Amino acid sequence: MLSFRFHGRGGQGIKTASQILGTAAFMADFQVQDFPLYGAERRGAPIVAFTRIGPDPILERGPVHSPDIVLVGDETLLTDPAAAPLNGAGGHTRVFINSSHGGEALKKHYALTTTPVSLNISDLCLHHLGKAHILSSALAAVAARLSGVIPLEPFNQALDLELSEQGLSDSALSKNRELVQAVFDQVSPLPDVDPSRTASTTSFKAETLVDLKQESVTAAAPIILAPANMEQRKTGNWRTQRPEIDPEHCNGCWVCFVRCPDGAIHIGEDGKPVIDYDHCKGCLICAQECPAHTIKSVREVTAWKEP
Repeated sequence: MLSFRFHGRGGQGIKTASQILGTAAFMADFQVQDFPLYGAERRGAPIVAFTRIGPDPILERGPVHSPDIVLVGDETLLTDPAAAPLNGAGGHTRVFINSSHGGEALKKHYALTTTPVSLNISDLCLHHLGKAHILSSALAAVAARLSGVIPLEPFNQALDLELSEQGLSDSALSKNRELVQAVFDQVSPLPDVDPSRTASTTSFKAETLVDLKQESVTAAAPIILAPANMEQRKTGNWRTQRPEIDPEHCNGCWVCFVRCPDGAIHIGEDGKPVIDYDHCKGCLICAQECPAHTIKSVREVTAWKEP
């Protein structure tokens, strides 16, 4: 069995990437599981999705804790302890990172144990689809290509099936197929991923049934008695677009301060607004409401710059 774990942010198509890969593997005559894991979050929040493929029935259930292949769609997640995309990655795990940096540079900067596979699929998506943040087709294609067990033809069949169910036009489907072709041309199968390794050799034994104690309503109800702690939840890592204020042209009208739905803007000593990037989620309402148009949107695509 081969196991995959996809990491990205809400709105990037991480769940869809897992579905496309699962459907493609099924059309290539494999047994399949694919499913996402996320809570009541919003666009930009870190999410994870899983895919398992193998020639035999897959008896394992639950999240993939020790994946064969990890695919990181957003490089900024590598420094996010809450997302922890490399958690559980062992010596056998191969890592793909969507980045403008090369594999050796990424290995050195993030102190990785192995050299990751790297490709800037955001730029490929921007070129073929006109949107850099829609990564589903490209990320699924990378996973299929790295596995070396899913040919292009069944992958494209799965791509058409999954995306047509989302209402994409024939023109949009054609652009996605061109994107997939570009990924297949630029990514090579991993040399140390042996298709025969997908044979299921793990035996499973049922655990003893646990008799859960019946708690009282007072003990079992979700009653919150602790004081408010929202400030400690740094939601700035949900951001895919970063609002930046031009202090020279800001007239200090405070409209952005009033309109920010999360209170992530405060007024500095000079009377000008200051953005709290630890809690700014990148909704960009401030940029839309600014009457002087002094707040611009900056795309956050990488966590660091090489000197």
